Formats: sequence, C-alpha cells, structure tokens
Amino acid sequence: MKRLFRYLTFLFLSVFLLFPIWVVHLFRKPTNDADWKTQYKILPEIDLDDDLITIKNLRDFRYNPDQSIASANYKTETYFLSKMQKAWYCISHFGPNGLAHVLLSFEFSDGKYLVVSIEARLKNKHTRGYNALKGLFGTYTKIMVMATEQDVIGLRTHVRGEKVYLYPLDISELYTKALLLNYLGRTQSLRIAATFYNSIIDNCMTSLLQESQDYDDLASWMDKRILLPGYSDELAYELELIETARPFADVKASVLVDPAVCGIDDPEFSKKIRL
Repeated sequence: MKRLFRYLTFLFLSVFLLFPIWVVHLFRKPTNDADWKTQYKILPEIDLDDDLITIKNLRDFRYNPDQSIASANYKTETYFLSKMQKAWYCISHFGPNGLAHVLLSFEFSDGKYLVVSIEARLKNKHTRGYNALKGLFGTYTKIMVMATEQDVIGLRTHVRGEKVYLYPLDISELYTKALLLNYLGRTQSLRIAATFYNSIIDNCMTSLLQESQDYDDLASWMDKRILLPGYSDELAYELELIETARPFADVKASVLVDPAVCGIDDPEFSKKIRL
C-alpha cells in the first residue's frame, strides 16, 4: 500500500510538473544566442586528448561586496585524468527549508581543482536573478559552468555569506573519473545544441543517483532530499556517498567552510577551506 501511494503521488506530481514543461518545449526552443549576463556569456570549450584534458574559457571571476563583477577573467587550464584524486560534493545554502545550490569539485594530485556547476544561464533581463519555481518550466537555458574554486565557492562563502558545506565523496576512482567525463561531454554538447534547465533534474546530486540501485524507480525521485538540494547531504549519508563512521551531525559540522581562514586570492585557498 505504501509503495502504491508513492507511485500515485509520483503520477500526480509528474502530471503537474511535466505537462507545463511539455507545453513550453512544444512552442519554444532553447538557444545559445541571447543577451546573457556577463558571467554566462562565454561557454567553456573542452578538448580531450587521451589522458590530457584542456579546458578553454575556464571562469575565474572576482566579485565586489555587492556581488557585482570586479574582474571577468577566463583562462585555459589543463588537467590529467590519471592525476584525479577525489571529488568533493558542495552544498551552498542560499535560503531556508532546503533551498541550496549543489556542485562538484574535482581534486587532482598536482594541486589543481576543477569546479563543475550546473546552472541556469541567466539573461540580462533576469534582473531579479534565478527563480527556482520558474526553473521548472523552461524559463532558463542550461549551462555547465567550469570554474576555479575561488570563483564559484569564494563567491558564496566570502561575498554572499552563504553557509557552504564541502564533503569529500566516498566513491571509487573509476566512478569519479566517469562523473567528470560525463560532465565534460555534456558541456561540449551544450555548445552544439542548447537545452532548457530544470530545477529538479539538473543538479549534481541527480548525476550521482543515476548510478544508484536504491534510486532505480521513478517514484524514488520524489524524495524531498532530491527536490530540495539543501537536504541532499542527508541522502548522501544514507547512501554512503560520504563518510558514515560518525553521526551525520558531526560529519556535517566538520565540513562547514569557514571563510575567515583565508581570503579568496590566497594561493592556498582550496587547501585552507578544507582544514
């Protein structure tokens, strides 16, 4: 009976959420040609040559206290897949009741970090910023932001003052590399053909769960810990994607980023925010 109720609930929510999306997709097409906000104007470009990953237009912005852009920097960076060490799951809380943005950062043995953040590509007309409800109905185009930690994480910790949690993922090296390669492929695909962004399915937790046998039926995706990413670390703990040797509250407290430990431009920014 409980399983039947879950399926009925899923069916109702699917009709409620997906029908408007279907209507939008029927009459509107996503595009890469628009008046984008500065931080979303330039798409990253990926080149894969065996073990070598080259990313052009890697974002490395800096921001003023009012969140306006202080410097719009892009660079070309190289990474070796064989030097991949681990992935970090980052949750940045921008509101109460589970409202948060999640992203992944990949750590390499040579001290480099690569942030991948699935975001809504905002236009200049979106003066009020991102709206999570509108994100369900094809309002925004999707972008895969490839950036430095100083840009994406620093903006949230040091400028916006959001609570940011940075969990090391307890997944295999093979799984970690597959995740990154999947993101790189999707990034290149978006250069060729734009797609709409969806608040529920377009985040880093859903990418992790696609390989989970515990979430292999559609009704499971109605879990509030997926719908509200701010609770997704509870799900990660349950699925043993993060440390489980200690109580969840202790694990969470230990990975809260303290912006007071260093400035954004500290050469050891990534190391220090993990202390």
